[in-house]
Amino acid sequence: MESSTANFSILSLMSPASTKNKRRKGSRAKGKSGWLRWWPVVLGIVVTPVAVHFASIFALGGPAALRLLYPYVLLLKNPVLGLSSELSDAFSQGMMYAQFPLYGLLMMLTLRSRGVVTAFGSAAVMHLLGVFVLFLLAHLQGAPHMQEVQ
Repeated sequence: MESSTANFSILSLMSPASTKNKRRKGSRAKGKSGWLRWWPVVLGIVVTPVAVHFASIFALGGPAALRLLYPYVLLLKNPVLGLSSELSDAFSQGMMYAQFPLYGLLMMLTLRSRGVVTAFGSAAVMHLLGVFVLFLLAHLQGAPHMQEVQ
């Protein structure tokens, strides 16, 4: 008696009708959450004008304050990249508006396989990496052994 019920449950799990129902349910769930999975990018777009406003306030404090908020803007202006002044100004202006939506895109891609905490952590690590590179460049460019001998 037990073997017949076990066979019945195995057969019902392997039937094409049961797998079609499972696929339909999964595809509907993905369709509903299709727009919902873009929330980190939308959050980045919403945060951008606020961050630009804070940047105008932080600019009064000098470049050190901007280094924490917009590290990639200042990285693009760094002469180490060898960009012309006009090109670096254009790229840094674009990065001012693209930085936080790009963090949102990174979070969205991280959310596909990990949780929310990991997604926020990946954006934070990316931001702190930019701050760290700026810090290194500032100290290497100002270090006595890196200056030209006159």
